[in-house]
Amino acid sequence: MSMEILRVSRDNLSDFQAMYVEFFKELRGKQGWSAGDEEEYRKEAEEYFNRGDIIFLAFDKAPAGFIRISSRDGSFWIEELYVRPEFRGRGIGRALVERAEKEVLKHDAFLYLLVLPQDKNAIGFWKRMGYTTINTIELVKELKPGEKGFHTVEILGEGFRIFKWRDEKFSDGEIRFMELLEEFYSKGGTKEEFLKLVNRALEGWLKK
Repeated sequence: MSMEILRVSRDNLSDFQAMYVEFFKELRGKQGWSAGDEEEYRKEAEEYFNRGDIIFLAFDKAPAGFIRISSRDGSFWIEELYVRPEFRGRGIGRALVERAEKEVLKHDAFLYLLVLPQDKNAIGFWKRMGYTTINTIELVKELKPGEKGFHTVEILGEGFRIFKWRDEKFSDGEIRFMELLEEFYSKGGTKEEFLKLVNRALEGWLKK
């Protein structure tokens, strides 16, 4: 593979801007939302470059992908990783992450990221790269009850909701689990009752 990874510069900034637009078009398409204004995305990309974010571009005879790292409150965060569809499956995403990790290691021993739970492919990729799930939970109050568009999932018996996407990768078992959870909580099921049910099922399986 003739791949090359370069730090973004004024000379190749336009390549980053173009792929940044593509990233959000693809993401918004999966979510079923409007893609937004391309020029605004281009301005955002330039602002990130101007403020000194760590941005690497991958080239495989042509611009193939990018990764952007920001620094917030002394910690480094992967903000976006994108590989153009025609270049996927060639190890470009992995190479971009490894290059970014090498750079961050000059400053810190940890590199963080947020992944939406609907993005099963991304979660699988990051786990293969050695990343593990930690402690962030986003909260929302539904000011107009009855609006649809969420799945119900749980962490340690606490029900929480995730947006439904147009392009989802959930298995039949996962979908059925979320349906049952939605019904359980809608009928007044509690955390304590849920944990009793799960613990009982697990204990029964372990005793087999």
